[in-house]
Amino acid sequence: MPTTYQAKDFISLYRDFKAADDGRRDQLLIEAVAGKREQLYFPTLKERLLVMDDARQVLADRQKYLEQRWHEIVVQVRRINASRSLEELVALHRSLNNIAVELFLRHIGVMELHQVITYYRDRITEKVIDLVVERLGPPPCPFAWFNMGSDGRREQSFFTDQDNALVYETGGSTDIDAYFKNFARQAVDDLDTAGFALCTGNIMPVNDHWRGSYSEWREMMEKVFANQDQENLLRIIILMDVAYCCGSQAVGDRFHAKVHTMIHNHFNALMTMARSAVMSSVALNFFKRFRLERSGTHAGKFNVKLFGWAPLIMTTRVFALKYGITATNTISRLKALEAGHYFDRELAERLQKAYLVLTRAKMISQVEAIVAGTTYDYYLDPSVLSEDEHESLREALISVEALQKLAYNSFFGGMM
Repeated sequence: MPTTYQAKDFISLYRDFKAADDGRRDQLLIEAVAGKREQLYFPTLKERLLVMDDARQVLADRQKYLEQRWHEIVVQVRRINASRSLEELVALHRSLNNIAVELFLRHIGVMELHQVITYYRDRITEKVIDLVVERLGPPPCPFAWFNMGSDGRREQSFFTDQDNALVYETGGSTDIDAYFKNFARQAVDDLDTAGFALCTGNIMPVNDHWRGSYSEWREMMEKVFANQDQENLLRIIILMDVAYCCGSQAVGDRFHAKVHTMIHNHFNALMTMARSAVMSSVALNFFKRFRLERSGTHAGKFNVKLFGWAPLIMTTRVFALKYGITATNTISRLKALEAGHYFDRELAERLQKAYLVLTRAKMISQVEAIVAGTTYDYYLDPSVLSEDEHESLREALISVEALQKLAYNSFFGGMM
């Protein structure tokens, strides 16, 4: 079932979030204490000392708050590891999700939130798998459970669904296949109960396309890469963000290596993905202003995932794959592209900033839905943003267009 939140828990915090900028205040205070904020004007030395005392106190309070929250997260993750019931996991997942939203509304950064959310959701997934194994008995052979999509990229936010694959070491036995078919069904059902919504695209191991022995996966991938129709192309794209979650590390490493060997040996698949990436629309009009929905329930808004965040993810991915970079996280891919001198520093930093701005906008749209008590649909009204945020979002979209243009020239020589 989808992750659930109570609007009343966040209305007051969201009002404060929109009214103040504690994150910027943190930076100003750090600069004041460190003596780096030269533009600050103090009429007297005594005035400067008083401001620094105030800054130290505010930072001390903020540090104490964050230490308390981090301690709560660690304690609850330990409870996940010790849990013996699905009901307890459901409660812990809800509690940790609430902490994550609260941290965001207190201006904790995108990458820190990704790390925290990935940290506890991976533990919950692992525990769900452990409980299924205990219920069914020891598996007949080693297996590995994989995350894909935002889970695979370690870019999780406040809502999640299942994008998973199951690979087991040995196939060809009716008993083994039957075990893992039943295993997949129970794991998917339990994850759904725990707050990992069922994938509407059926990208889950209950689907035969996302479950199988290593040899079956190898045969399937050879067929998929050989015939890149629309359905197969989607499967290839999804596989490019696959990441081991739990089970046998050896099975996980072997499968991960095979996926990247396949893309290395099928450059035409990469070209097809590149074509799809550069042709993805960005929510800017000819004058570099937001291109918003003109009518309907989303009038005055744009889909921040479809027309901003996704083109950046997709285009970064094809560059990473082109140069053999196996990291799945978008910021890690951008840093690796800079380290390999495929992107210059200015471009890499612009794109990293664009990722952070677009992801933050996506998170704001999620919180808007939570507070309004509506279903999250990725649409964002830019007018809810401050003037600075509004301009940052526009600049982020311009950076995405620049990346797409670079990909167009790099993959197609300006011809397509």
